[in-house]
Amino acid sequence: MALKTKKWIIIASSLLATISHAQTRLRLQDALTIGLTNRYDAQANRTNISLAENTVQQRRLDWMPELNLSGNVRYNTQLQTTVIPAGAFPGVTESQRLAFGTRNNTFFALDLTQPIYKPELKTDAKLALNSLAIKKEQHNQQQTSLRVQIAETYLNVLLKELQCDLAQADQQRYTAYLAIAEGRYKAGTLLESDYLQAKLDAQNADIDARKATQNYQLALDNLRYRLNLPGDTALELTDRLDPDALTDYQLPALSSYGQRSEIRQLYLQQEQYGLNSQKIRDGLKPGLSFYANYSTQFQDNSLNYTRDAWSNFNYVGLKLNVPLSAQFRKRTSLLDYQLRLQQTALTLRQTEADITYEIRKNQTDLTNATQNLRATKASLALSKQLYQIQQDKYRLGVTLYSTILDTERSLRAAEQNHIEAAYAYLVAKLNYEKATGLY
Repeated sequence: MALKTKKWIIIASSLLATISHAQTRLRLQDALTIGLTNRYDAQANRTNISLAENTVQQRRLDWMPELNLSGNVRYNTQLQTTVIPAGAFPGVTESQRLAFGTRNNTFFALDLTQPIYKPELKTDAKLALNSLAIKKEQHNQQQTSLRVQIAETYLNVLLKELQCDLAQADQQRYTAYLAIAEGRYKAGTLLESDYLQAKLDAQNADIDARKATQNYQLALDNLRYRLNLPGDTALELTDRLDPDALTDYQLPALSSYGQRSEIRQLYLQQEQYGLNSQKIRDGLKPGLSFYANYSTQFQDNSLNYTRDAWSNFNYVGLKLNVPLSAQFRKRTSLLDYQLRLQQTALTLRQTEADITYEIRKNQTDLTNATQNLRATKASLALSKQLYQIQQDKYRLGVTLYSTILDTERSLRAAEQNHIEAAYAYLVAKLNYEKATGLY
C-alpha cells in the first residue's frame, strides 16, 4: 500500500510540476490522476487503510510472548515487629516483641507469559483482516465517486468550451449580417426596422458570447476545485467533445449489481458481525497460558550490593482461565450482533433492489441519449443545408432578413441540441459504467 501511494504521489508531483509552468495541457486521465492524488479527502481515506493494516499487524503480535522486567528497592527505616506469645517456644515464659527481616530488600524479576489456547485471539486476527477489506472497499467507493465527479466536471468544461465557440461563431455571423444590412440600408434597399433588428441581434450575440465565455471560465474554475489546484492555474484541456466522432453507439449488456462496492461492503459487514458473535462465544471458552519467572533478591541491612546477600529463585507453570460470570453478561452482547446481522441482511436486499433499478434506469438513459444524439445529428445536417440556401439568397437580396434570421436561430438551436446531446450521451455512459461497477 505504501509503495502504491508513493507511486501515485510521484505521478501527481510530476503533473503538478508541469502545471506550475506556463499553460498545462491536461488530458482526462491526467485530471483523474491529479484529483485522486491531490484531494485531501482521498489522502485521508488512504490513511484509513494504513491504520487498518497496522491493526492487522497488532493482532498478529498478540500471539507473541509477553516479557516484563520489574524491580523494587525498599529500605525499611523501622522494621515491623511481631508478637510471640508466651509458651510458643521452649523457654519463652512471657510474650515478647521481635523485629524480623532486613532493612534493605531489593527485588528484580523477569516474567514471561505465552498464550497457548486463546480462541478470541484468532478471531481478533480475522476481524482485523475483515476491517481492512471493508476500508479498502470504502476507499474504492470513494475513488469511484471522485472519478465520476472529476470526469463530469471535465466533460462540462468541454461542453462549455464548445458552447463558447458556437456563441463566438454566432457573434461573427451576426456582425457580418449587420455589415450587409448596413450597406443595404444606406443603399435604400432595406427598411430601417430590419436594419435596427440586425443591429440589436448583433448586440445580443455579443452579450451571449460574453456569457458563454464567463460560463466556460466558471467551469474551468470548478475543475481546478475538483483537482485541488490553485485558482490561478492555467489549464488547457486536450480532449475534445466532438459529437461527430461519437459513431459507435454499442449499448453494453445489462449487468448485475455484484460489481458494486456497496454490495461487497455489506457482505463484509455481515461477516464482521458474524466474527464479533464468534469472538463472544470464544470468550466463553477456557483459556490456557504458560508462564515463567526468574527473580533475584538482595536482603541486608546495608546498601552495599557487592555483599554476598543475593538469592535467586524461579518457577514455571500453566494457567487455566475458565470464565463463569461472563456466561450471563455476554448473552446480551451476542443478541446485539445477531440483531445487527439481521438488519444488515435487510439492508443488503434493499441495496440490491436499489442498484438493480439504478442499472436499469441508467441503461434506459443511455439508450435515450443514444437515440437523441442520432436524431440531433440528422437535424443538424438538415439545418446546415437549409441555412446555406437561405444565406446565399440573402446575399443576393432575394430573401428577407427575418427569413435568414429564423434560419439562423434554427441552426443555432440544432447545434446546441447536438452538442448537448453528445454531452448527455457521454454522461449517461459514465453513469451506466458507474452503476454496473465498471468505472
